[in-house]
This record gives sequence, C-alpha cells and structure tokens, in this order.
Amino acid sequence: MNINFVKTPFTNKPTMSRHHGPTFSKTPNQTYISEKQKQLDLFGEKLYGQTKLSEEKNLLNKFLSYCELDRNFSLYQTTLCFEEDFSIMHLGNMEVVSVCFPSGWKPMDKLGKPLSKIHEPIADSEQLIEASDKLSQYMTKQEIKRWVWTITTNNNLSEFTEINKPSISNFENLYFRVETQTSAPIDDETSIFFIKIDVLPLREVWSKNILDSINSMSDNILNYKGLVEIKDFLNRMDL
Repeated sequence: MNINFVKTPFTNKPTMSRHHGPTFSKTPNQTYISEKQKQLDLFGEKLYGQTKLSEEKNLLNKFLSYCELDRNFSLYQTTLCFEEDFSIMHLGNMEVVSVCFPSGWKPMDKLGKPLSKIHEPIADSEQLIEASDKLSQYMTKQEIKRWVWTITTNNNLSEFTEINKPSISNFENLYFRVETQTSAPIDDETSIFFIKIDVLPLREVWSKNILDSINSMSDNILNYKGLVEIKDFLNRMDL
C-alpha cells in the first residue's frame, strides 16, 4: 500500500485531491460483505438508517440509480451490495447512513446532522469545522478523495464503540488502519460519500515516516485516536 498520505507534521486540515476513476468497487470482495453481515447481525439498526427527509426526497433511489442497482432495494439490502460503507449528504446534512465499520463512532448519532456537527468531536478539528460548509458544496460539484489513518490493536474492519480492543502486546499485533474516503455528486444538492476500510499488519507498511507523524501529533489528537500508549510503545522499540 502506498502511504504517501502520512504527513509530518500531522494535521486534521481537510486536504483532499480530485478523484478520477471508480468511486466504489463494482465487484466487491466477499470478505467485506460477510463481515458486514456479521456486524449487522450484531448491531442491526445502530449502523444504518435514513431520515424522513431522505424518504420524502427518494435519496436512496437516487443513490441506487447512480450505482446502477435495483431501485427496489431496501437500505439493508443496499448495504450488503458494497464493500464500502457509505452515507448520502443532502444540502449539507447526512440524510442516509450505512456504516458497518465505523472508526470509534456511532453511525446513527450522525444522522440528520451537517458536516460541522459530524466533525465536532474530532480533536483539533477547528479547520475541518470551518471548512465544512464549503466542503459540502464542493462535494456536489466534484469527485474528491482523502485518507484518514491510525494505528490500532484491533485487526477487525469494525471499531464500533461497543467493541473492545485488545491491549498492546507486541509490534506484530499492531495494525495500520486507513479509511479511503471518496465522494461524488449525485445532483446539485446531493452527494454520496464512500468509506473503504483497510486494516494491515503494521509491519507490512512500517516506515519512520509513520513514527515521525505520530510524534508530531498534539496530545488532543493522540487521545482522540487512542495512540498515547501506542506512541510510547513504538518509541521504545528499536525499529
């Protein structure tokens, strides 16, 4: 995996690039689908839902048309068609959410909220919040991509808040977790936001750049990402 998105100093500034190419996999990896089914069996409607406005505006149908899928699919059925998680933004608000592999947040808590409120809990997120309105507008005009990464002791795709993560044991049991976030316009008011999760053994992607980036993080970000102990552990290692 190319990890050029790991930057030093680390920042939550919403740096993005224009995306050219597929926004989602049309031949989804069945491992993801099986894992989604497992999460849905465990947590059900805590992971997906839509607002009344979404139902009134037929936002799910717009999304299904964009993806060339059966317009009669329910949100549950649609969820199991993709290896990516997804949400639908309309006039700046998240009106549909389907996130089986959240990174430490509760999907249904974000339903109906604008990006500024969705980003509010993120540490050192002032620039991200300030840019939220412009970002929402941009998402309806251009396909864009960004990456969000961390290190975790959990090798599963989901880091839902109700899942307990293992304690740090050794370097071989640390994992590099990255979200590839891709958004695309559906119409002038609506955009789709895909999240592809990859979890790899840290040893497979390890470079000093990762440690340098972690060492540049503020205490707020380290706490938010759960990296305080991991940072200390990595700095004690002779890597």
